[in-house]
Amino acid sequence: MAEIIPFPTLVSDTPLHDHDHEAAGTPSGDSQVDQMLQARARIQKVLDELDRLNGALKTSFAPPGIAG
Repeated sequence: MAEIIPFPTLVSDTPLHDHDHEAAGTPSGDSQVDQMLQARARIQKVLDELDRLNGALKTSFAPPGIAG
């Protein structure tokens, strides 16, 4: 199974939903951190699907009587 490496811990004292983002036209809910977390969730779904398909391939190509 694939391993997901966690994102580094944020060390900034600046709040994630800073008013500067809103002033720049980016809503606070659409911050870079939110985008990274959403991307990570999508990557995890893809990796889970690849693991599932890999398991299905192993069982479909395994000789009779041998479990994958």
